[in-house]
Amino acid sequence: MQLPEFRQALEDKLSAQSVARVLASAYDFQVAQNNNRTPRARYGTVKMTKEADAMWETVVSNILAGMSANSDRDILQRLADDEFIAMVEEGLEEINFTTEF
Repeated sequence: MQLPEFRQALEDKLSAQSVARVLASAYDFQVAQNNNRTPRARYGTVKMTKEADAMWETVVSNILAGMSANSDRDILQRLADDEFIAMVEEGLEEINFTTEF
């Protein structure tokens, strides 16, 4: 399954609040990073939004990578499973973006 197709299917199943919380957290992280840049190097709002969306895309990509051994049909079946979606939403609640490695 391709990432854009998986992202759409996942976002359709997740609650809007879960996705919005991760995107808001990613945006807040980008704002904090931006404040550490010199004034001339700071990103505009559009660039920070794109960077936050790229962070969400990475999260979705990691979820898909964990399911890559499954067929497209199996992936869609997992996305239809309420327990799986609840588990993903719990995991999303624990996401914290930091610069630590």
